[in-house]
Amino acid sequence: MTVGLGGSGIPGFSRLRQHPGQTSGRWVGLGLLAGLGGYGVTAAGAVVARRLAIGRRSLEEIQQCSQGVSRPWAALLVVPAGMGEEIFWREAVLGPYLDRGQSEIGALVGTTLVYAAVQAGSLQPLPPLGALLLGAGAGWLRIRSGSIWPAVAAHLAYSELCFVAPGLPRVGSKRPK
Repeated sequence: MTVGLGGSGIPGFSRLRQHPGQTSGRWVGLGLLAGLGGYGVTAAGAVVARRLAIGRRSLEEIQQCSQGVSRPWAALLVVPAGMGEEIFWREAVLGPYLDRGQSEIGALVGTTLVYAAVQAGSLQPLPPLGALLLGAGAGWLRIRSGSIWPAVAAHLAYSELCFVAPGLPRVGSKRPK
């Protein structure tokens, strides 16, 4: 949903040019670990959710999105989506709050709730819950590191693990395929 917003988020792209900076490998590594941890929590939530009718419907919709797409193509398609969303949400939305002197925690909570609300448009339980987790983690990484790239690393790791491999638990199976 926010891929279109991220792709057209020219303010986010212009902010990247205004605030160039180097990011240490430590922050990017922390982003990757955050994405891995977020996947673990989301996968555990999916195991519980598939026991409920609304959770099964949500998992079935996620599975339908990836049907007919090979894993290499799916892995490639996740990259621009994750980068576009992070550039939009962390630079075009979060950045101006911080520039205006809003408290870091206020900016983080506000933008995370808006990000989750956008994801809630799917009317399914897993996307907004995952968005809360991912939004809070990526926003914290962006604020603490001063760079977009740890947030991008977290988003890409999370998305690759959830949607490509190993994926979320399948409806009717005991473990991910």
